[in-house]
Amino acid sequence: MPEHKRKFKIAIADDDAEDREFFQEVLETITSEVELSVYMNGMELLKGLLDSKDDLPDLVFLDLNMPVMNGIAALTEIRNIDVFKKIPVIAIYSTSTSPKDQIDTFNLGADAYISKPNDYGVLKRVLQKVLEIDWTTWNKDKDNFIIDSN
Repeated sequence: MPEHKRKFKIAIADDDAEDREFFQEVLETITSEVELSVYMNGMELLKGLLDSKDDLPDLVFLDLNMPVMNGIAALTEIRNIDVFKKIPVIAIYSTSTSPKDQIDTFNLGADAYISKPNDYGVLKRVLQKVLEIDWTTWNKDKDNFIIDSN
C-alpha cells in the first residue's frame, strides 16, 4: 500500500448490507491504516463525495446493481465532475462477470473490475492486491485490469 501521512481512505457503495460488512471485516484484517466510508447506493456515494470535496477517498469501490443509482450511473457522474475525475474507481465490485459490463465500465473510466468474491480468503487476496498498487502513478489508459475472483 502506498505510504500516506493520513489513513488511506476507501469508499464503497453497495446495497447489500452483508456484502458491505464482509468487505469491511476482510479489509480490517489486512490493515488498520484504512478509513472506510460506506454507502448504500450511488446517490449516497455522490452526496458523500460532494460533502467531502476537500478530503476525497483514495479509492472507490462500486457495485453495479444498486437501487436509486446503480454503479454505472455513479461512475458516469464521478467521471463528469472535475473535482472527482482523479479519484481511482479501481473496482466495479460486482457479481457480474459479463464481458460487456467489464468493457462498459472501462469505457466509462473505471480503473479495474473485480468480480465480487464470496470466499473470505479470495476477497482478502484481491483486496491485498488492490492495496499494493500505487494508484497515484496508475495509468488507466494502459493499466486497467480485471480481477476475476471466482
